[in-house]
Amino acid sequence: MRGAATGPEIHGPRAGRLQTGRLARWLLGLRLLAIGAVVVTALILQSLAEEILPLHPLFAVAGWGFTLSLLWLLLWVAGLDPAVHGLLQLLGDVVLVTTIVYFTGGAWSPFAFLLLAPVMLAALMYGLKGALALASAAFLAYLAMVQLVVSGVLPPPASISALASPRPPSLTLQLGLTAAGFASVALLASYLAHSLQRAEQSLQQEREAAARALALTADVLRSVESGVLACDLQGRVLLANPAAATIAGKPQPLEGTSLAEVLPLAGVSWDTILARVAKGFPQKLEGALPPTHRPVGCTVTPLASDDSKVLGAVVHFRDLTEVQEAARKEKLRERMVAAGEMAAGIAHEIRNPLASISGAAQVLVNRSNLSEEERRLLRIVVHESKRLSNIIESFLNYARPPEPHWGPCNIAAVLEETLDLFTHSSELGPQHRIVRRIVRHERPVVADEQQLRQAFFNLARNAIQAMPSGGTLTVEAFPDGASYVVRFADEGEGMDPERIQEIFQPFKAFRKGGTGLGLAVVYSIVSDHGGEVKVDSQPGTGSTFTLAIPMREV
Repeated sequence: MRGAATGPEIHGPRAGRLQTGRLARWLLGLRLLAIGAVVVTALILQSLAEEILPLHPLFAVAGWGFTLSLLWLLLWVAGLDPAVHGLLQLLGDVVLVTTIVYFTGGAWSPFAFLLLAPVMLAALMYGLKGALALASAAFLAYLAMVQLVVSGVLPPPASISALASPRPPSLTLQLGLTAAGFASVALLASYLAHSLQRAEQSLQQEREAAARALALTADVLRSVESGVLACDLQGRVLLANPAAATIAGKPQPLEGTSLAEVLPLAGVSWDTILARVAKGFPQKLEGALPPTHRPVGCTVTPLASDDSKVLGAVVHFRDLTEVQEAARKEKLRERMVAAGEMAAGIAHEIRNPLASISGAAQVLVNRSNLSEEERRLLRIVVHESKRLSNIIESFLNYARPPEPHWGPCNIAAVLEETLDLFTHSSELGPQHRIVRRIVRHERPVVADEQQLRQAFFNLARNAIQAMPSGGTLTVEAFPDGASYVVRFADEGEGMDPERIQEIFQPFKAFRKGGTGLGLAVVYSIVSDHGGEVKVDSQPGTGSTFTLAIPMREV
């Protein structure tokens, strides 16, 4: 799914390692920043004081801190495992802080609480077990420092040299409280760190879900073939899918343009439409889209917030060309059915009286006592009776065509044979020329040869009749996917759009002497084969009839 790649979801141990590595990097920087701040503060205080302050131990600890930080940085560059790297940093911090506690009073130092900082960081980096382990290490370091001072291995800190040595009961209480404090902070920090991690994971999951939903929404909008856009109540486009730009014929992106620029439908006032939508009333409308005058249908619905306040509008629109073409074909089919039923109903009623009239006229024309004028009139009656009989026969063939005889058929061969036959037609004059470009299909298909022959003959005859002064009829045929395409292109007078809409309707004869059924029969035959007929024509440039006949294998 396009746009849905929000990165791999990271949970569990891998997420913990990434967080540990991130905290280890931060720890490097924060340590250097803290040591630098302490040194700068000490120097400022020394410059303001009138006497020399005992800053030598502080500078010694700062030097060790910078040295250790440089060592940690080198190990990081060397690619040491982040979990091991972070643990070494925390243990080094325990030693540094214990040293600070020693120089600032030992067991009675006011800075003993600084040992809790590595414990809390361990809770964030390693969880409960890591926090308890580092709390134990911090307490052991603190206990070792106090024991070394009490036993005389380390000299008492200068800050308590004037005080009495701590007595065992109070020292025991101090150590007990310190151990309890370390354990409590480790437990509390672990709980808080675990809660924080769960909150972060939950937030990350929600972000990923929101990103997936947003990507899915974008993919849905991008995949919809109809245009969808959102605009504010002033008509400024806020969001649009690619189909909207394609149908409107505008370059992407459409965001920021006005609705009237995107869809300048003839006879449509978008200000009026948006004013109605702002009151909560959906709107449906149709209009022609310039410059091609394609018909476009729109549905405009209110875009509301959670509190039902209308913020804008959602416009869903599509090209109605195919819809109107389908409606036109359905209307044509209904007319053809109605005309066929009518023809079937009246043909039988007319044929018998017409045959009687024709027979009687032929008997009368042979009488010797008739004048030449009377004979001429009787011959007209016979001729017109035969013409009317042919029309009725065409009606019957159209209204009640013979049952199709489906069988193996080579459409290209049928087309060539029909054209060979048509070249001997009396309607084809020396001023006419037929050009063939026929590509055969590989295997026979299921079709009715006789019906296809009739359809091809009618199209060829229609093309020649459209060129009374002469011209070239180009017949092309070739396989195209699952269909076999046959195209008849003439150089005749052409047709305007209104005439094209009526060309397949029965009894619509546009030439003198025509019955208006030739092309209607073509349409019926191609439809029976499951195919389509398309007409392209402009006045004065000729016409092109394209048949697409499905190639159903035998």
